[in-house]
Formats: sequence, C-alpha cells, structure tokens
Amino acid sequence: MGAPWVIHAAAVGLVVLDTAVRAWRIRLLLPRSQRPSVWRAVAVNAYGDAASAITPARFGGDPARFLGFRRSGVDSAAAVVALGVELLIDWVLLIVASAVLAVTLGGLAVRGAREALRSLTSEALLPWLLLVLILVALSGLAAHWYRKRHPGQLGTSLKEAWGHVRTMRRGTLAAAGVLTAISMTAQVAILPLLLVPVMPAVNMGGAVLGSFTLLYGQLFLPTPAGVGGVELGFVVGLGPALAPIEIARLLLAWRIYTIVLGALLGALLFLRQTLSKRTAALPATSER
Repeated sequence: MGAPWVIHAAAVGLVVLDTAVRAWRIRLLLPRSQRPSVWRAVAVNAYGDAASAITPARFGGDPARFLGFRRSGVDSAAAVVALGVELLIDWVLLIVASAVLAVTLGGLAVRGAREALRSLTSEALLPWLLLVLILVALSGLAAHWYRKRHPGQLGTSLKEAWGHVRTMRRGTLAAAGVLTAISMTAQVAILPLLLVPVMPAVNMGGAVLGSFTLLYGQLFLPTPAGVGGVELGFVVGLGPALAPIEIARLLLAWRIYTIVLGALLGALLFLRQTLSKRTAALPATSER
C-alpha cells in the first residue's frame, strides 16, 4: 500500500479507537435501562456506516441505525433523542473545529484554495471538474427523489435536536462532546499518518487541514461517500508533490480506513444477523 506495516497498524488502531468511542457515545446518550452492549452499539453504528456509504447525501445512515436500535430493544423515542443529540453535538464540534483551523491555519487555507482553483480551471483538470459537477448534479437529483419517496424516514432537524439536548444532563453532554472530539481527531489523523512514508517533509498543518476538508466536505456533497469530489481533491492537493501511482495508492488506503472498513463491518454483521434469524426459523418450519 506504499507505507510501512507500522503505519498501517497505527491507522487500524485509529479506526478501532474511532469505532469504540462512537459506540460508547451513543450508549451514553441512550437511557441507562435501554443501553445495548458495546458490541451491539458497534454493530448498529456499522449498519449506519454501510448505509451512508451507498446512499445519496448519506440519507440511509440514521434510518439504518434507528432500525438497528429498535431491533436491539431501544424504544423509538429514546432512539430518536439519542440520534438527534448526537447530530447536534457533531455539528457543534464541527463548527468549533472549523473555527480553530481557520484561526490557526487561515493563511494556509487561503493559499491552498487559490492553488486549488488555479488547478481546477487548468486545461488538464477542467474536464474532470465538469464530470464531477455532472455527477454531483445527478446525485443531488437522486437525493431529492429519495427524500420524496421516503418522506416519513427518520430525520432530525437541528431545531428538534436542540429540544432533545435540553432534556439531557450537562455531564452527559460534556462526556459525549469529549468522545466526539476524540472520534474526530482519530479520523482526521489518518491521512497525515499515511502521508509520512511518501512525504517525509510533509507540512503537518496542511495535511491536517486537507484531511479535515476531505472528511467533512463529504457532508456537503450529495454523491455517496463524496465520490468524485474527494478523488479530485486528492489529485489537486497532492498532484504537485506525488506521482499518480502514489496518489492512487494513498487514496485507496485512505478510503479503506475511513469508509470501507466500517461499511464492510456493517454489511458482514447485517448478513450474519440475517443468516442467524433464518437458521433459528428453520426448526420451527421443519416441525410443521
């Protein structure tokens, strides 16, 4: 994959940390009497990761987690409140992190934006930019269709989420906020870590800024998993410093650690649960 095994072991460690922290956070936001086991919380989050990765604008994520919690014995109201509060905490931390990066790395961000715009409008990348814009437009239409076809799907606005937050204890919210910060840090750290072997003199500030932008910029792209925009971002950001094959390897590794592993875990756990239910139903069928 283009990096020593130690780097990949550390990246896997960051993925495991993020997975465990998110499981503890959602358990913390559920009523004590309805909290699933840590492993079950991991599984439910993984269902959401898998659904988010393949649906436009990540629309499938929270509905998949909601159904997972319902099947785990969590009542509808408690699941909606937990997911809504988690949503608001995510956005608050995202805004805070953006502000911190703007203050500390604002000059670097402006220079990077100028260079990116210059690259995107170049003769070499302009066709790829147009292709990505077409893909985004089509995904936006698909997301609009999805929303119209499923008007009753789980979806919590930030206003509703704020109403849920007011019912939570401050200690619980503070702990959930700390866990969210740890999760975000672990996710953002993956790309700078992968860059070390291929760019020993990498500017860590720029690497952190680029990682943050690639990760959370996907929230504003309707394409599943930010497909198109993320790939173009890698080419624009790393094209001047790395060869195309190195960029491809880095992109593949980053995609595996930030999306594929979580989605694959969710798909495997869902398949296992489905097969277990069918196996359990076989004796009852044979008795008839």
